[in-house]
Amino acid sequence: MSCGNPHATPCTEVLSLLYVYIDDEIDGVHRIEVTTHLDECPPCVEHFTVERRLKTRLRDACMAEQVPDQVRSRIIAQIQQVSITYRYD
Repeated sequence: MSCGNPHATPCTEVLSLLYVYIDDEIDGVHRIEVTTHLDECPPCVEHFTVERRLKTRLRDACMAEQVPDQVRSRIIAQIQQVSITYRYD
């Protein structure tokens, strides 16, 4: 995805950092880059908003259930093996 406008940090890079940004696990330099980009790129803000809402809804839906540590470890291991590819048409 790209809005077609030049940015100091390209849309593709911002989108690749979006999850660590949402999870507040991003370093200071990248945080500034992503924040600056989101301030000037409506399509990326829209993507960010959708992902943040999804994360909030998933968290809220899962809060009532306690998962055994073994299950949690297996899920985390499987998630770490997932590769996400974005298509930009």
